[in-house]
Formats: sequence, structure tokens, C-alpha cells
Amino acid sequence: MDREVVRNAFNRFLKMYFNSSREVYEEMNYKELTGKQFKYLKLIREKKKATYSELAELFNISKPTLTETICRFLKAGLVKKTRCDEDQRVYYISLTKKGEIIAMTNELESKKAITKIFDRLTEEEIEQAVVLFNKMGDDLK
Repeated sequence: MDREVVRNAFNRFLKMYFNSSREVYEEMNYKELTGKQFKYLKLIREKKKATYSELAELFNISKPTLTETICRFLKAGLVKKTRCDEDQRVYYISLTKKGEIIAMTNELESKKAITKIFDRLTEEEIEQAVVLFNKMGDDLK
């Protein structure tokens, strides 16, 4: 098969996926997040709660840059600060419900794309797609 035909078909699939992603953001009415900020929210979600120092190290950024980022997240209602009981100088950063939802958008995006796949393909085609997706992802284990 011609590589250009495969490339065009793959690009159509990606466009469907990216449109699904855009729909998720529109449903949440949230478009202001950069890729880097999205990554930070996902890392905060994985940590559950973390100090400024832990986050600065995890994000590999300076504390002043982190403070600026956290302030933006606080204003947007994506994170909350909680004072440490043992050391009142220390604050923990964790996600709010809204922050959790935003951090989970990859999962929501893929679920929306999967819904479209189920709407457009037969059961047999879906089974074939699963085999192909798994085959292409074998080296990612």
C-alpha cells in the first residue's frame, strides 16, 4: 500500500482524536491551560499533595517560577493550599475537584474518541483495531 494513503488515513484518525479532545475542553469550558501547565496538574494529581519544594524539584523549575504557576492555579480554582500541622511555614498543594477533572482530560479525551470508534465501526472492525493498536504499542511496555 502507498505510504501517502496510510499517512492520510492516519491523519484523519488523529484529527478525530484531536476533535474529541477539543470537545472535552469545550464541555468543561476551559481553554486557558498550556501543555506545560497541564503536565504540572497531572504530576500534582499523581503526588496527591506536595510541598512547594517537592513540586519545584518534580517540575524542575525555580521556586519563584513555581510560586507564579501555583498562583495562577489558585486563581483558576485548580489547586488548594493547606498548611502543614507540624510546621506552619510549610504548605501542601493539592488539586481541587476542578483541577482533578482537568488533570484527567487525557482519560476523558480517549473515552470520547472510543465512543466515536464504537459509533462508526462494527464489532469485527473494533476487534481488528484492538489487535492493531496493541501491535503498534508492543514496544511501549
